[in-house]
Amino acid sequence: MNIKNSLTLKFTIIVAGILLIFSLFTYQFSELFRRDEFTVRLKNVSTNVVQNYLEKEELTPDILRLMYQKQLNRFPDERLIIADENHEVVFASNPLVDKEVYLLQKLYSTRLSFEENQQATDYIAYIYNYNGKNYFIISSAIDKAGREKLRFLWILLILLNILFNIIAAVSGWYFSKQALQPIKKVIYEVEDITEISLNHRVSIGNGKDEIAQLAMVFNTMLERIQSSFELQKLFVANASHEFRTPLTAMKGQIEVLLLKKRNETDYLKTFNSLLEDIQNLIALINGLTDLAKANTDFPNTKLNPVSIIDVVMDAKDDLMRRKPNFKIKLTWGDFPEEEQAIQTLGDYALLKSTVTNLLDNACKFSANNEAEITVRFYPNAIFFVITDKGPGISNKDLAHIFEPFYRSNETRLISGNGIGLSLVKKTIDLHKGEIEFKSIVGEGTKVFVRLPNAINN
Repeated sequence: MNIKNSLTLKFTIIVAGILLIFSLFTYQFSELFRRDEFTVRLKNVSTNVVQNYLEKEELTPDILRLMYQKQLNRFPDERLIIADENHEVVFASNPLVDKEVYLLQKLYSTRLSFEENQQATDYIAYIYNYNGKNYFIISSAIDKAGREKLRFLWILLILLNILFNIIAAVSGWYFSKQALQPIKKVIYEVEDITEISLNHRVSIGNGKDEIAQLAMVFNTMLERIQSSFELQKLFVANASHEFRTPLTAMKGQIEVLLLKKRNETDYLKTFNSLLEDIQNLIALINGLTDLAKANTDFPNTKLNPVSIIDVVMDAKDDLMRRKPNFKIKLTWGDFPEEEQAIQTLGDYALLKSTVTNLLDNACKFSANNEAEITVRFYPNAIFFVITDKGPGISNKDLAHIFEPFYRSNETRLISGNGIGLSLVKKTIDLHKGEIEFKSIVGEGTKVFVRLPNAINN
């Protein structure tokens, strides 16, 4: 069942339920009103007869019975019984039936007025006092007119329920159709968007209601998808270029080597060059693997308390061991007393890789392969600053440094694949930290990193 039909059905059921409850209450209160009104009228009529009988001694039961039966304003099947204090029936308009005997016995025992209804007949029982004597009165009749009116009311309520339910169904269908029209428009607009038209956006209507919010959510999703597609295209283009360049170089070296026989020195020189290209390819493949993991595994990474001191020291020592020509100066701020102040909730391997990447870039782009890292501890966070004396980064290039494979023209002659900083950014984001580059062309670059400490997590 589609939403339109579902809304129509639910609206109709709700209206039908309200109408049914209203009709039942109306009928029930009408029945109570009819019964109260009729019993009052019946009591008044019976009281007048009793008064005439008791006040006029010449009226014998037979004469009163005849007058009672001949009166014009009698109710249908009206009956009257009068009993004295000795429980003797002094007057009965008709021979007693079992129900009347039962009511008299009940009135004798309770001596309280009451009303009862059996099928279509209404009964009233009460005590009438005359000249200090109590008389027990049972009066009954059928409220034919009142019941006819009640029956008419019941038929009218049924017809009105049917009519208003039909109106509710039609109006519910119309209004649900009108309400869902903007959603249909959104659906049609979304269906027209393909991989070659991701720049299209869904109209947001008045920009205020829930449909507009849905359209804005779609547009936000489309922006992310478009960004992902563009990043994927850039990724494929750059990855192809990064693979093609060393493979082409390797192919050329091998072809030149095979043109004629070479001496051992030439062979060794070529093999060393090929080995370097292969290592670069392996580094590129590892970088691509890490980048893929960053997009899939990072959300599931378990974060534990990690000492920033251990991370920075291990990253520095590991990098200088692999590249002995690098020179890294490490400066510490004041060490806090609390152990949690030097820790952050994170992944040790990812944090070490981040610091290693930043130090490697700082040394690699400095003319003398020197860099400096300063680590400071604050009550709510851990800061470290990495400084180099490289060529600096232009404002144009700073806007793209976290894009995979992006490399400025000034750095293309230096080995690298442009993956490291994108991984750094993803790692810092995972650890709820912040990273910022400040650079002056011709003077160098400073990288500011802030991580929340374990106290703040």
